[in-house]
Parts: sequence; C-alpha cells; structure tokens
Amino acid sequence: MTVTHFTAWLVNDPSALETDCVDIAIIEDELIGGNPENDGDWASQGDVQFHAVTTVSAKDGDISAAQTEAEALMEDAGWRIVGTWDATDNAYIVTVERNA
Repeated sequence: MTVTHFTAWLVNDPSALETDCVDIAIIEDELIGGNPENDGDWASQGDVQFHAVTTVSAKDGDISAAQTEAEALMEDAGWRIVGTWDATDNAYIVTVERNA
C-alpha cells in the first residue's frame, strides 16, 4: 500500500513571498524516516499540489485570520486539515488530506 502525506505551508515571512500577502501551499511529502505514522518522519520535498494567496498582509496581518482564510481556500479546493498548526521560522504548517 502506498502512503501519501501532505503538508500545508502558510508562509508569513515577507522575504519568502512573491506578494505582500500570506500564501498557502500544499506540498507532497516524502518519507525520510522509518515510521509513516510519525509526522516528523516526513519532509516536504515533493511537488506543490495547491497554491493560493490570502488577503492577509504578511507584514502586519493577523495570523489567525490568515489561517482561517487559508483553511477556507484549501477546503474549496478539496483539502482538509488533519492536524494542528505548528510554527516554523517563516511559516505555519499543518498536515492535510484530500477530501474523499
């Protein structure tokens, strides 16, 4: 059985963005560790499966508003969150799945 794993990256670092607004990208992950049940054993090294730009400013926007908007954009595109948002240096990440 092939296991697929995807991470949504909500980028809020202006230096990592092409626009002034926070964006969301879903990237297919590759298993780099031994346990596919452990999110830490996956790395976002695959292809981008979805990308959208929110209306929330990356400089001074509310990250909660960006998360809410990103969740709606992902849901409209057939994705659902199956984890909780975690902070990284330049983004917030969460595990997502395609809706069945």
